Amino acid sequence: MRPVLAKHCYSCHSATQMASLRVDSREALVRGGNSGPAIVPGKPEESLLIQTVSHAHARLRMPPPGKLSETEIQDLAAWIRDGAVWPAAPASASAGGKITAGQRAFWSFQPIQKPLVPEVRNRAWTRSPIDRFVLAKLEAKGIEPVGPADPRALIRRAYFDLVGLPPTPEQVDAFLADQSADSFAKVIESLLASPHYGERWARYWLDIARYADERLASTKDEPYPNSFRYRDWVVQAFNDDMPFDLFVKAQIAGDLLEGVERERVLPGLGFYGLSPELQDDRVDVTTRGFLALTVACAQCHDHKYDPIPQKDYYSLQGVFASTKPHEYPLAPPAAVEEYQAKKKQLDALEKELKDFLRRETAQVGEILAGQISRYLLAAFDVLRGAGLGETAQRDSLDAETLERWVSYLKLPKEHPHLADFDALVKRGGSRAEAREFAGRFQAFALSVIREKKEIDGQKAAAGKKPVAALETSKTILWKDLYHSTPRPDLPFQPALGILYYGEVNQYPGMEKQVMRFLEGDRRRHVDALLAEIERLSASLPPKYPFLHGIADADKPETLRVRIGGNADKLGDEAPRRFLSILSAGEPEPFGKGSGRLELAEAIASPRNPLTARVMANRVWMHHFGQGLVRTPSNFGQLGERPTHPELLDYLASRFIENRWSIKALHREIMLSAAYRLASADASKNANLDSENRLLWRAHRRRLDAEALRDSLLFVAGRLDPKAGGPAVWLTENYATRKGPDGEADK
Repeated sequence: MRPVLAKHCYSCHSATQMASLRVDSREALVRGGNSGPAIVPGKPEESLLIQTVSHAHARLRMPPPGKLSETEIQDLAAWIRDGAVWPAAPASASAGGKITAGQRAFWSFQPIQKPLVPEVRNRAWTRSPIDRFVLAKLEAKGIEPVGPADPRALIRRAYFDLVGLPPTPEQVDAFLADQSADSFAKVIESLLASPHYGERWARYWLDIARYADERLASTKDEPYPNSFRYRDWVVQAFNDDMPFDLFVKAQIAGDLLEGVERERVLPGLGFYGLSPELQDDRVDVTTRGFLALTVACAQCHDHKYDPIPQKDYYSLQGVFASTKPHEYPLAPPAAVEEYQAKKKQLDALEKELKDFLRRETAQVGEILAGQISRYLLAAFDVLRGAGLGETAQRDSLDAETLERWVSYLKLPKEHPHLADFDALVKRGGSRAEAREFAGRFQAFALSVIREKKEIDGQKAAAGKKPVAALETSKTILWKDLYHSTPRPDLPFQPALGILYYGEVNQYPGMEKQVMRFLEGDRRRHVDALLAEIERLSASLPPKYPFLHGIADADKPETLRVRIGGNADKLGDEAPRRFLSILSAGEPEPFGKGSGRLELAEAIASPRNPLTARVMANRVWMHHFGQGLVRTPSNFGQLGERPTHPELLDYLASRFIENRWSIKALHREIMLSAAYRLASADASKNANLDSENRLLWRAHRRRLDAEALRDSLLFVAGRLDPKAGGPAVWLTENYATRKGPDGEADK
């Protein structure tokens, strides 16, 4: 029921507390406000909330401006009848955005402290401190782990985990023949040194980064010409075991880092350079990916579960509002300057052509509007059986425009102004009646066009939406005549209004349609521009290679809180800064440009309680099938609690101690006895821990689609060893490149 209350009631009865009433927690509802308790759990008929929203109360009727739906009222009543159950989590980040001591005490916000390794009874089973954390939980429940995995299963597990490919028979035989104590450690080292390791583990990160090779556009997807450079950089970063803190900083602020080779980190900016240019998406991917927090839920109000005030959301959004897309050339300056000079000249000519044709198409539209009655009468003849081409030639009309009218008049209309015409055609009315109607309709259509122009003029002068607006039926008619939005009821026609011959390049071949109406000097001018554009296009060299990235905007921007997420309702300023819950006291505003560098340093800090925990949990998850926290991108109240919190902190501590080395984390996890367990069932254990949360056996896992495909090609001897470079379509027949090199489409 919280969404209903949030939608209809929170604006007045959460932090604002009108009539001293809050409805954003069970306690507040039971306590009530000036008029008494809002709910009586178990008794909806006695609850003031139900009386008020159902308008049964003599004086109080809520919410303004209208009554809730009957379904919503019945659901509220049923909820109260069932006891008004409320989640154990806090209803909101706080009262008015302030964070309480209780909220700061939540497990994931506590500093990472390396715990003492627990004592266990069966120390002979353990191979590492990891095992003692696992075994301590098992012994407390009276559970014994199953036996170790068969060596053949173990080596296959390691291969699929680290490189996504099966071992060859020779590699299996060599492992079985090696009786040394470190035989499995040698396998792990060989796999971590394989170039396939980076390809396998880069996929996991690219999914977190929402990587794609195409830009999601409004009309069609546009390919990123150099997207693969970010993908290849991620692969190389894993192969090189780039420290994870540097990996984080490179993706957020690689252009601003000092003391590190620029070429080593700059491609990481593709993390944002290949993402939608939407600030809310960037806040979301940053906080989910690095911190496992759902900060985007605080866009319209304080987070309803986690201590994230709405102001914090806009503080982070301000960082990305203060950046801009930027291309980092990978070519000599002379080649870049030559290309840009020619491209600038070509762009100027294309703009000149576009502006000229925009003016001409406006005139064409006005001319055609003045001929509506002629086209309507001609369409009447065609609808009664006359040939379209012959009718257009007879009446000196444009055949393509007449065809648009005929097609349009066959369709059901969304406005009433042509209802009489439809009836006239159906009853076989006379041409004289059609002529009279066509004259009336043209006069009406011209009046609608004039009214629309006047309103647009008022809007331009006022700089905002005017009070005046076209009636709905008139708006629909105007769109039918002029609007360029694709219409679902005209699937086989261009996305055009009847009189629309819109902008060049918006639709392929549009300039040819417009040019049908041009004559004399106007036509010669367009022909000359098109010829020059074609010449320059032919001489333009291919664009130089570059990195997709971002850079600081010329002037940083401080956003204001959008009340209810509404851009027209602005609250306090939200200076660019880090999250309050992850700061000691009030966070300091960022003072360096956009604040990206300071944001990167705050996220990658060893003092940050989340970053190391989150990544350690992700690595564990891909080895065991489930994370120690089973919601890897949500470490907040709605996420699951860790099954082994001390083990998670141990892994995070070791991760930081080992200079954020992911390969060291692999070694520590994979050399444990827990990793080497068989996946066999044990009925006694299953009765005590049916979901295997305590890790008494290995989880059975399905091979993901990418690894399954690559493995089939590998064992058949057909997997292409080539790696990296521009993406390829894996859906084409006989495609044999590895999965990570496949085209990723949003």
